[in-house]
Amino acid sequence: MKYLKNYLIALLSFAVSITLFLIIISLVFAYTNINDTFIDSAIFLAMSLSAFISSFFLCKKIKKQGLIHGICVNAISVLIIFVISCILNGSFSITNTLGIYIAICSLTGVVGGILGVNV
Repeated sequence: MKYLKNYLIALLSFAVSITLFLIIISLVFAYTNINDTFIDSAIFLAMSLSAFISSFFLCKKIKKQGLIHGICVNAISVLIIFVISCILNGSFSITNTLGIYIAICSLTGVVGGILGVNV
């Protein structure tokens, strides 16, 4: 219960930041002649930045165990996105892409958490 409010704020900041990043990415791809093969890279970048932001601000408030809290908040974020994606697509399949998303969010969450505690 002690950390629940901070985790909810971090999850909300993840949702808001990834939404903003994805809107910017979609506008860039819609109004420029960038090749569509870069969409996956742009999504990975958006998820990484959002994971960093959410874990940084979470661990800045908690002020301890940045490694663990950074991994936890971003694993929860990716799982929420996975469940929403599965509901919208109508199939619950675990792919290699999900593993890559979890790994990227965990690593950037660790970095953001450690920097959040130490800054």
